[in-house]
Amino acid sequence: MNIFRTDGQAALNSLIKAARETLDHYRDAIELVEENHAQLFREISQQRHNFIHRFEDAVRASGSLPAVPDPDKEAGEMLIHHVAALIKTDYAPDIFEQRIDSEKNLANDLAEAKDTELKTSHANLLSDFEHHIVDTIKRLQHEHEKLVAQAE
Repeated sequence: MNIFRTDGQAALNSLIKAARETLDHYRDAIELVEENHAQLFREISQQRHNFIHRFEDAVRASGSLPAVPDPDKEAGEMLIHHVAALIKTDYAPDIFEQRIDSEKNLANDLAEAKDTELKTSHANLLSDFEHHIVDTIKRLQHEHEKLVAQAE
């Protein structure tokens, strides 16, 4: 194993870390929404989990170890979400906005990763993940629009 990471390894690790954070937040959000929305978050979580394993395998194959998110940072963010959910009567639209923003940030991380040597070595994986992110954003936006329309 190499002490120094290539640009591709660093980009892939950054992408894994961001994907894990989104997975953790989806799993946490399941507790804060109604069952129909919780089911959507479970489906997204399962798909995300599968991609993370594929990325971890790619990182290990490159001679590096996969990165992990900062657990203290995540715990603090989740605590804030739980407190806000207790205070606000209908927190679901906020959760969907947060998840959409998170997916957009993940898409930006993916775009950065595609600008490295990963573009050729992991083209199929990156393309599959990009499609997953785009589909996830569409699904989240659709549900968010329905929630906003119901509130009006």
